[in-house]
Amino acid sequence: MKMSRISLLSLLTLTVLFSCARVPQRIVEVPEERSGFTVIRVEGRYGAASGFFVEPDKIATNIHVVAHPGPIFIKSPDKKKIWTVEGVTAFDVKNDLALLKITGEDGTPSLLGDSDAVGVGDTVIATGYPGGTYKVTEGIVHRVRSNDKWLQMQIVLSGGSSGSPVRNSEGQIIGVVSAVEDPYSYVIPSNTLQTLMTRSGPVEPLTQWRKREPIRAYIYSVRGQRKYNANHYDEAIADFDKAIKLYPQKADAYYNRGLAKFTLGDLEFVQGNLEAAWQLYEAGIEDSTQAIKLTPEDVYAYHNRAGGKFRLGQSKASQGDITKGQRYYQGAIQDWTQVIKLNPGLADPYNNLGIAKAILGESKGSQGDIAGAQELYAAAIADCTQAIRLNPAYAEPYINRGYAQFRLGKTKADQGDMTSVQELYAAAVQDFSEAIQLDPENAYAYGNRGVVKAALGNAEEAIQDFDAAIRINPEYTEIYYDRGRAKETLGQKEAARVDFQKAKALDPNLGK
Repeated sequence: MKMSRISLLSLLTLTVLFSCARVPQRIVEVPEERSGFTVIRVEGRYGAASGFFVEPDKIATNIHVVAHPGPIFIKSPDKKKIWTVEGVTAFDVKNDLALLKITGEDGTPSLLGDSDAVGVGDTVIATGYPGGTYKVTEGIVHRVRSNDKWLQMQIVLSGGSSGSPVRNSEGQIIGVVSAVEDPYSYVIPSNTLQTLMTRSGPVEPLTQWRKREPIRAYIYSVRGQRKYNANHYDEAIADFDKAIKLYPQKADAYYNRGLAKFTLGDLEFVQGNLEAAWQLYEAGIEDSTQAIKLTPEDVYAYHNRAGGKFRLGQSKASQGDITKGQRYYQGAIQDWTQVIKLNPGLADPYNNLGIAKAILGESKGSQGDIAGAQELYAAAIADCTQAIRLNPAYAEPYINRGYAQFRLGKTKADQGDMTSVQELYAAAVQDFSEAIQLDPENAYAYGNRGVVKAALGNAEEAIQDFDAAIRINPEYTEIYYDRGRAKETLGQKEAARVDFQKAKALDPNLGK
């Protein structure tokens, strides 16, 4: 998350994706000959992925691996043997699974286990071709989704892992990798694969199978993702539109289309096109809601929807519509609370929840609801503290906790409780200092610490922090203004006037 200036301190604006720290992983290089024909390379138009034999002449992999036009090559780990794909005998669109019939019957079938017996904390081992290289990666089960029994693994994989078999500690396959979303990977349960195998029927040639509408939807969805990654957001939305039209149940197309709309909304907002930005944010929220309906336990869809609401809250409040701003902030808080309920081990939603509560508290305080504001500031401090517990090396919760402590201190000052003021301001300075230790080039940590030092009467130290913030970010508009005020207190009127002029040049509306 990045920061923008609101009132005396810098507040966090939202990025669309979590910035979670990577989970430690264990990668073990295994000689290829040890794998036999269990795990094979599935090579197509966009490189190598993975698959494995479930019968001597049938291979399981993901639909998205084989949906694209062009030939598919099935190779042994040593690349010395190549099988020809005759076609598809069964597929499951909802669960991204396909069974391929190959020529010959010399594959070694893998032993499938009972995925319902898998529990949180169990050791799992993924075997596949991330980056085109054969690897075995060990991790643990983080969560089992209740609606479809998909496994969420604490195991970091990369492109090429799609279709990889996932084993338990006894060597039985308990799932198939389908999606990777740092720091987790998502696995289709083996029992779902078992059910699909019972439906295996006549071979349908790949060229014919790819003409089916749900399969074409996969193509457009992947194209949309590539265009989004290339910053072609309008084109990405057009592809997601096509995917949804072909297959309205495709949750990831709604999710990614919402992501693209949020990003476009940000671009419009920066350019001052507020109405266009609001419309895109609303549309992104609607897409995220649809993704949640289709996949009720998708924490990222809740997170993205919260981000859209948070953005609307900021923009509405900045335009003077306090009531709507508060409503959107409350909606964001509800969504981030749901993220925590679904996955309490992530630091980011606690951090995001903290800053949303702090901003809502500031809004309540501006309306004279001091008790409500203080309650929200205290809750924000608690949320950021939990984020720090989960990830002590994460600088942003320290900044946000410092902000909440400063705002709470301001309300205490208004009530004449100067003992609490000194304690809260000192704690805020300590938090900003900790953030600087973790991220020495964070301009906002310096700027915020300078604001608190100025409030404590340490104008000279405050100016030092403002100098550091401006060195790191010369466009940090409000800090010029704050530095000018600090210089005024020291009698440096001409230097203060220069800073005020610079702040005004960067933002003519500053102070209005």
